[in-house]
Amino acid sequence: MDNIKNIELFSAYAGDIINHESFLRGKHIFSHGTITIYEHSINVAMLAFRIAEKQTIKHPALDIRCVVRAALLHDFFLYEWHIPGWRYVMHGWAHPSIAANKAREVFGITDKEYSCIRTHMWPWTFWRLPRCREGWIISWADKLVALKEAALCRGKRRKLYDPILST
Repeated sequence: MDNIKNIELFSAYAGDIINHESFLRGKHIFSHGTITIYEHSINVAMLAFRIAEKQTIKHPALDIRCVVRAALLHDFFLYEWHIPGWRYVMHGWAHPSIAANKAREVFGITDKEYSCIRTHMWPWTFWRLPRCREGWIISWADKLVALKEAALCRGKRRKLYDPILST
């Protein structure tokens, strides 16, 4: 983040989510290598926020609040998916809908935020194409961050399973 104003704006959009006990459970679930879902989601939200801010020059109607909130919640599925079984096999296809439904239940997200979360795995979920600019920003931010995290953590894995999430 470039300046105090940007940090304050990001915090205003993200604060209630980042400090919520359900979101904090992501600190105990891995996303890529040694990166937790909590860390990954914040990294995606920060990149998406920076992209969205630049896009508002050409597209002033862009909803930056939606971008930040949906990016934070794009992986809000709250289960350990690295354990062999159906979750491991189906995770890539299933987790966007699971995360969107949980985000709606816990945070009462908007329809646009819901759509952005459900479509963030495009093109993996080729039948769910992002329908708005905000969705495209989140989808691309997620891919860029995931590539960076996977490259940085190649071959590294910590075991930090939450027994509640493993059942």
